[in-house]
Order: sequence, then C-alpha cells, then structure tokens
Amino acid sequence: MRSRTPDSLSAAPYHARLAPSPVALFAAAPSPVARPTLARQSETGQRSDVPVGTVAVGTALIAGHSRARAGRVHRYARMGRRHLVLQATGSSTEDPEALAKEAAKLRAEVAQLEAEQEEARRKERQALFRILDTDSSGALDAKELQKGIKDVMGADVDDATAERLVKSLDLNGDGIIQPEELDFDAVQRLLREFRKELQDKEEAEKTAAYATTEEEMLRKEWEQFLASRPPRNEDTGLLTRAGSFAAYLLPLTDALRFGLFLFAAFPFVQPLLNFLVLPALLINALPFGLGYLALFFVMQGLASNKELPALLRYNLRQAITLDIFLVLMSLVGGVFQGIASLAQTPLPVELVGFSSTLIYVAVTACCIYSIVVSLSGNLPTGLGVLSEVAEFQIFDTAPSDGNEDTSKFFDRLFKERENQKGDK
Repeated sequence: MRSRTPDSLSAAPYHARLAPSPVALFAAAPSPVARPTLARQSETGQRSDVPVGTVAVGTALIAGHSRARAGRVHRYARMGRRHLVLQATGSSTEDPEALAKEAAKLRAEVAQLEAEQEEARRKERQALFRILDTDSSGALDAKELQKGIKDVMGADVDDATAERLVKSLDLNGDGIIQPEELDFDAVQRLLREFRKELQDKEEAEKTAAYATTEEEMLRKEWEQFLASRPPRNEDTGLLTRAGSFAAYLLPLTDALRFGLFLFAAFPFVQPLLNFLVLPALLINALPFGLGYLALFFVMQGLASNKELPALLRYNLRQAITLDIFLVLMSLVGGVFQGIASLAQTPLPVELVGFSSTLIYVAVTACCIYSIVVSLSGNLPTGLGVLSEVAEFQIFDTAPSDGNEDTSKFFDRLFKERENQKGDK
C-alpha cells in the first residue's frame, strides 16, 4: 500500500502562498507621475500607505527578488522532503509507477516555479521601465538611463558614459533602449568595464606625462651642459700637428708583431719601417710591456686635458682606440691558440699568417690616413666608429663656430641613463 506524505509536509499551491510583489503594485499604477503607494502592515495591525519615490522603486525591486528567491528555496526544500519521505517508506522499491508519477510531478512543479520566476522578473523589468520612462515614450534615451542609474543604483555617470551604455544595450540599433533591452546586470558589468578602461587610460596618461617631463628635464640639463662647456682650443700649429703624428707611434709599433708574416714574405718592406725601430726600442726599454702600459696612461691623461688643442686630443684618443683594438685581437688569438693546444690540433699556419697580416694592414692604413689628414690641420673623421669615439672625447669643449652635431651625443647619453634606470 502506498504511504501518503504527512500533512505537516504538505503545503498550499505555490501561487496561493506568494504575497503580492511590490513591483506588481507599480505595474498596476496608471502613470509614473501618479506616485504609487506601497501598503505596509505595522506591528499593531494598523495599515498605512507609504509614498514610493524612484529610490523606493529600486528597494521594492530588490525586495521582490529576495522574496522570490526565498519562495524558490522553500519550494525546493518541500520537494526534497517529499522525496526523503518516499525513500523512507520504501515507495521507491515497492511502487515504481508511483515514484515515476511523483518524479514527473516534481519536474512539472520545478518547471512551473521557473516559469513563475521568469514572469515575475519580466513584470519587474516592465514596472521599472515604466518608472524610468519619464516621458512615456516607450523607450529610454541616454538622459533617462543616466537618471535611472543614479536613482536605482546610486551611481553617477557622465553624459559620455550614458551614451556608451545606450549604444552597448541597444540591440536593434535604433539609438534608444526598448523594454526588452533594459538589463541592469549588463549595466553593472559595462560600468565595471568602462571604469577599468578609464583607469588604464589615466595610468597610460600619467606614464606618458612622466616620460615627457623626465625628457624635458634631461634636455634642460643637456642645454645647461652645452652652455657650460669651455671654448675649444682650436690651435693647429706645427707642434700640434707633430704631436698628432707622434700619437700614432703607439699603435704603429704595437702592430709590428702582427706584421711578421708580411715581413718574411716581402723583405723589401722592412726598410720602410726603420723609423719605427727607435720608438719601439724606447717603449720596450721597460720590461714585461710596462713601457706600452705607461705610454697608454700618459696619452689617456693628455687626451682628457681640455686645455690642449682639440686636434691633438682627437688624435690621441683615436690612437688609443686603435691600440685597444690590437690588444683585443691579441687576446682573441691567444684564446684560439689555447683551444687548439687543448684539442692537440695546431692552427694552420696559413690561417694565422693571413689573419695577422690583415690586422696589421688595417691598423697601419688607419694610422697613415690619420697622420696625413692631421698634418694638413684637419680632424681625421673618416674612420667610422673610431672617429666617433674620438669626436666624443673633444665634445666637452665648445667649437667657436658652433658647427657640431650634438643630437647623436644626446641620444647616446639619454640611452645610457635609461639603461642605468632599467638596471636599478
């Protein structure tokens, strides 16, 4: 025999238990201007009417949603208790047909509940739409939506944001919001997105403004540096030219060790280099290469002296750079020789001879070019990077004619400062 659900678990139909939704009262109002009232029951049983403004509408809508949710939870709980009673009484095993009917009934009740909830939400949206539609046009424009967001959500939006909201919510593209297009959940989501975009834009503007301000400060410092430079010593007399020539004795003598293969293959070249014998002997007077090291530091100090002629300082720096190149080539050759020794595979003599000769010819050609141009009283600026390094050496003084390109040095210093900030 099928057991019946206790009376304590039975309930009246759902539509009989639902209290009238506050929104339903608004929906029944003839016009938003009529200022509908909400009936309120006091604790003493007396009934009073409370006028409802636009803010109260939002409160009523929230209360309606809460009451609907509470009814849905209660209904689900009642259906769950009914299912537990069926299991406890053994109906699920003794009467499968009754269980199937009960399950179908539960599904029907759930579907009815969901339909009722959807209908309640639809009526609430309609009621809210009629209240926000102050001109009773049947649609909301940007101004009405702006005011509705202020009254219902308590959020202030500017005209531009209101226009963007209308454009986003307008599904049919008529430029206004129809009743079925009004969705305050979408409004809240869009407002969060717009706020995030605004924050990102403000952050980008702050970053750009900071970068612009920093660059302006750097350019101001640069202009102050240019204005504070002492006048350049532009002497190109005989002593200056002779000193410029003598500066290249350092790389010329240091490069002789790379020309041994060339001298062996072409003995007639050696007499042409006899003028380098005496400087080489003087430099090598100090053992262990200390002569080259001492001459290197002396030339470095002279190149940094702003009072010396720019032509001399320029050639000193360029000669030092050439000698640094020879030192690096010596280190590279030593590394390859070491690797070959470890591998017990000696480097081919032809390869060593060709590379050494190539280095010697290149450095000697640079020195000859610089000497010839310097003896004419001009700066030897045709050696690319080497000449740019030498030009930067004399940039700490200002030429009398102002004929100089300062932009490349500004970019160089600016990048160095940016790199230093990045490392920090």
